[in-house]
Amino acid sequence: MKLANIQTFGSGIGLFLAVYIPAFVTAGLVRPRVEVAIPLIIAITFLIAFILVLLLARPPTGITEFGFRIPNGRYLAMGTAVGLTLGVAVTFVCHLFPSKPPFDVSRFTPWMIGLYFIIGSPIQEEIIFRGLIQSMLERRWMITFSVFGGSLSGAVAFTAMLFGIIHLEAGVAVATGAIILGLVAGELRRRSGSLLPAIIVHALFNAADAFWSKM
Repeated sequence: MKLANIQTFGSGIGLFLAVYIPAFVTAGLVRPRVEVAIPLIIAITFLIAFILVLLLARPPTGITEFGFRIPNGRYLAMGTAVGLTLGVAVTFVCHLFPSKPPFDVSRFTPWMIGLYFIIGSPIQEEIIFRGLIQSMLERRWMITFSVFGGSLSGAVAFTAMLFGIIHLEAGVAVATGAIILGLVAGELRRRSGSLLPAIIVHALFNAADAFWSKM
């Protein structure tokens, strides 16, 4: 592997650590209840990621390089259709191979699940992974792979793998679903130039999982 590629991977991992370490250190020191810890981590990581975006933005594109723009309507429709299909299919498979969640979801009320996991988490994680990390990787690593007659960005693939790794604690099935979600969301982000289609896919994916969890 070329040194430049190793440095690029290292920069992606470094950004991930820069965003998440302060949040988990804070949660570890405060030791709040899980229903408080989740929004606390979401808020801290969101704030750090957005600050990094502002610091790393460069003219003339500014923060639009990181996906902060309105996409073509067809990508919003595509994100909705793919999100519904992917959410139902992958969460169904995950429930065929159940795994213990990383925390007790029974302690969350329906409004908490909606606010934290269907609204907050998709926005936060897409800004971190598809906005900050993927965009920075694409600055230095424009390689693409041929997959089933199409193309897949190396930055998308690496970010999706990183996204899957952080979900390993919830089980292999969940981590695999996260990788698939990351690949789809990442390609939508790359092709549309916007985070909105990725956020829609992620939100519908999480909504389907929440629906199956209540069945």
